[in-house]
Amino acid sequence: MQSEFKSRLPKNAGSFFSKAEIDKYRAEFKRAHQPLPYEPKDPEQNRQGEYFSREILEQLLATDCDGIRIYYGVAPETGGEIHPEGKTMMRRLFLVPVKIDEKGDGKDFQFKPIKKASGEKDGDGGKGGAGGGLPCPGFCNP
Repeated sequence: MQSEFKSRLPKNAGSFFSKAEIDKYRAEFKRAHQPLPYEPKDPEQNRQGEYFSREILEQLLATDCDGIRIYYGVAPETGGEIHPEGKTMMRRLFLVPVKIDEKGDGKDFQFKPIKKASGEKDGDGGKGGAGGGLPCPGFCNP
């Protein structure tokens, strides 16, 4: 069901939080999270986040975007990497540059990477954003 509520995006969004606040909210997510049918039942083994390199973030920000939208997704993977022929579906994060028009509507947009980023996937030449960060648990020590 699509929400009837549509809000205009401000150029500035988001806040800074203390490490203690972030730790508290992460713990609450872990406690309340209901695993999808294919996810581990142990909350310590379920996805808690992903690491994206500075190189990826800088390229997204260099697109002349006003901000970045982070989407939750489910993608096939093998060994912690997104792979079209992967047998395990896992939660993943995707970062997409957003441009806000004069009406305040935020639109995802495609862009050409400035340079080939490490781990860049082949595609149609126009990138929609970034994905394939290093998942936590697996590649983390928060």
